[in-house]
Amino acid sequence: MMEVTMKTLSKMSGYSVSTVSKALRDKKDISLKTRRIIKELAESCDFVPNNSAIALRSQKSNTIAVIVPHIDSKIYGSMLNSIQHIAFDQGYRVVVQQYLDGEDGAFDSLKSLRNGGIDGIILIGTSDKLDAIKKDAAEHFLPTIINKIENTELQADDYKQFGKKIILSLMSKIEAESAGKAAFGIS
Repeated sequence: MMEVTMKTLSKMSGYSVSTVSKALRDKKDISLKTRRIIKELAESCDFVPNNSAIALRSQKSNTIAVIVPHIDSKIYGSMLNSIQHIAFDQGYRVVVQQYLDGEDGAFDSLKSLRNGGIDGIILIGTSDKLDAIKKDAAEHFLPTIINKIENTELQADDYKQFGKKIILSLMSKIEAESAGKAAFGIS
């Protein structure tokens, strides 16, 4: 089956690519009738927006990364569950990365994610080394939350609550940074 793009929708609908784009983003300079026609066509063709193009235009990928020592544990699994649910509800995708070299690999994992493909990072672990990483991250990385887990004997629901607090804190940081850029005319 052929991939449906905005250009395809433009040809099918008879509207320009610009009009199709604006209609799909609900821009008010496009009539309600035209927006409805284009949105119905897009839905009937199973159109999926190109997230790379959206990220390029908006300078925001709606993707966050979560770095953990390992995902096969009660602690990190419970936290990831909570983080992912909230992130999805807020329109974010979640990328999970495990440390490659134990706790020493946490900083390398953090550095590998600075390529602009994500909006924020959550780094979770139990090592005292995370405190040093936290100081460096504040100066060199995009919005980042680094949390050291002090108590590894809690119940799964406690870790889910911890995960919820972390993701909400990160989203607040991302929004604050976006607002700051907007205030200075930076996109």
